[in-house]
Amino acid sequence: MRRILISWLRTGKLLSLLLFLTTTGGLTYMMISPRFTVQHVRVEGNTLLSAEDIIALAGLEAMPIWFIDSQQVMQRMQQNPYIEHVQVTMTLPDDLALRVTERRPDVYWKIGPVNYLVDGTGRVLELTSEPPGPEVLVIRDTTPHVLQPHDQVDPDALTLAHILSLRLPEELGLAPSALGWDYGLGMYIETDGGQTIVFGQSNNLDRKLTILHELLETSTPFTYLDLRPSNPFYQNHQPPGSPEETGDEGNNPPVSRTQPQPEQPMSETDQDRPAPCAALFSVKMMGRICNPLSLA
Repeated sequence: MRRILISWLRTGKLLSLLLFLTTTGGLTYMMISPRFTVQHVRVEGNTLLSAEDIIALAGLEAMPIWFIDSQQVMQRMQQNPYIEHVQVTMTLPDDLALRVTERRPDVYWKIGPVNYLVDGTGRVLELTSEPPGPEVLVIRDTTPHVLQPHDQVDPDALTLAHILSLRLPEELGLAPSALGWDYGLGMYIETDGGQTIVFGQSNNLDRKLTILHELLETSTPFTYLDLRPSNPFYQNHQPPGSPEETGDEGNNPPVSRTQPQPEQPMSETDQDRPAPCAALFSVKMMGRICNPLSLA
């Protein structure tokens, strides 16, 4: 035995064994010691969710700090629709920081009597029983369906709703009484005068606003206006006895009763075939109005 020890000392085997045992013991201590389990969690960036709720959702307290997977933590926390991103920072021996990026409610998306909070990307956050405030944008969805948290609504509709709520009152002096969205029509507005104006999507918005402006400036009567086709069309269905129907308002001539029959709105991808006209909006042909972009 003595010879073996002397041999190990000469060859360095004894020193290697001592180093191995010391390292193994140290690693075992670090893995199982409460000193290296998460004891302090700091939450940053939260304004909507409480720090307690975020810590509970992370589920990291008393967990060995060596076994924390940041990607798994983020995936687990993103089960809450209000959490968009999480950055996990660990500091030995037992500190953890969670920096949270929250999704913020942007509009009320209304389906029947039910209101949903939706963020700016169209992500549904939650159903709410709180009535919207006076400055909150409300979009009425006429397509019958039920939404769940994490569902997605049309982000283009949100963008267009914000733009219309700003530009219509400022540029056209028109304040919508309601903003609506429909699966078939896209975005539309309603006015206090009983008019429905369909915008569809946000493309070609300047052209659509120019056409609407001209109709309003010339006091052209209409109850329905579809701005989606390259050659938009309108219809005017007034109740019997109304000034527009009888021509009793001022010196305006009566509106022709030969209004077009209801027709399917034309797709925004329809081929651009401008209607012939002598001057901008001077000719109305069976309820159709000329495309200003088609005029020389």
